[in-house]
Amino acid sequence: MFAGLERVVATNIGLLDSRDHFNRFSLLVGSDVFEALDSAARRNRSQTHIIASGLDDGTKVTICAALSGRFWSPRTAPSLLAWMQWCDEQGAKILDSGVDLEHVLAGFIIPVEQTERPPIVLLGLEWPWQWRAGLGDGPPFAYSGRSHPVTDIGFRVDDFSPDGPIRFCLVSPSWEIPYSAGFTDQGLVYTPVGDDAVVHYQRTALPAADWINRNKPYLYFAGDRILTPDDRLHAPRTDLPPFDLSLLAPLEWDGVDIQAESMEAERLPHTVQHYMYRHLSEQQNFDILLDDDGPNEIADLVGITADGTDITITLVHCKYSSEPFPGHRVADLYEVCGQASRGAKWREYGIEALLRTLYSRAVKWAARNPGKSPYLIGNIDELYRMRERAPQLRPHINTVIAQPGLSAAVCSAEQQHLLAGACSYARALTKGSFTVYCSP
Repeated sequence: MFAGLERVVATNIGLLDSRDHFNRFSLLVGSDVFEALDSAARRNRSQTHIIASGLDDGTKVTICAALSGRFWSPRTAPSLLAWMQWCDEQGAKILDSGVDLEHVLAGFIIPVEQTERPPIVLLGLEWPWQWRAGLGDGPPFAYSGRSHPVTDIGFRVDDFSPDGPIRFCLVSPSWEIPYSAGFTDQGLVYTPVGDDAVVHYQRTALPAADWINRNKPYLYFAGDRILTPDDRLHAPRTDLPPFDLSLLAPLEWDGVDIQAESMEAERLPHTVQHYMYRHLSEQQNFDILLDDDGPNEIADLVGITADGTDITITLVHCKYSSEPFPGHRVADLYEVCGQASRGAKWREYGIEALLRTLYSRAVKWAARNPGKSPYLIGNIDELYRMRERAPQLRPHINTVIAQPGLSAAVCSAEQQHLLAGACSYARALTKGSFTVYCSP
């Protein structure tokens, strides 16, 4: 049942010992499931049941199976036909003699409780689901006389060192607040470096740090690793596949200042974002192309195409070069790889949530820039109609990174490792394409 699933996390496994009559049954949860997944530890013991979640063609699913031969999913089938198709899919896996159990189990991710900072580069942070893509704007953060809802507040990593305190900024449309985070006996604790914002939540006003420590963000680390709000690290148990250099797409970047990223509301033509807007418009036929650049963005550019059966979202993450010439600087990829990983998470949230959030952000973008429009192709009416059609369409998400500071000719091993992690995560979640536009 688990063959073909991506990023499988076992949450509950039972073991029955055939020798130890005084301790025959063990129930393993959390990081303890490693014992049930390790072939040596399983000797003389059989699994009574297993419950695990994973990604099936980009959709999050939960599968349960018992020693009796029964297997099931807590999902609700939308129709009898859908249930029959699911049964046929599982039956095909059971009859497939080519499925290697040890290979399947080796692909499981085991959440490991953290008591200290992982010695890995932090690439990005993201609010939990209910605030990232919930139904409302969430509580407002007030600072220096300006207030913004949490959905308009993003994160910027300020220190890409693999050790020491985690340093980042809360970034809103009008202010930035530096923060740090470190492990204590209370887990990972977030603290403002200076003055803090105030959050108005459930009829009370409290420091933003208190609210953040109750609603911890997800942390994206290099190498396809994620630290969840419960301070557990999710990491692959097998080596990442080498990055496919054919995914590098060199461009000439004529007329572009590669150190200038955002085209702003004025549509500055010498910027990386504007160049990608023109290039992609010539390469693809988008029904809608939006400028979503800003704090807590979905992507710098979001392209949408739909037909009678499918809807395809193209998330374009642009980043400026730290130097006026291309090279093999790994620092040029840290932030944009984090953006690509965060963007892929929208496939798990759902296309409807993505379009709803995009619609709301486009309205706010227009309000901040009177007389301007975030729509490079299409308009608000077309996006609204797309939202209505989306539940009946099969979703796809393609990921695009644009970094002219990266030279394809001298792409280093460290850069390839970063790209491999972002590619592995994005493809597992979206099952879509992954393209890196760079310099020759």
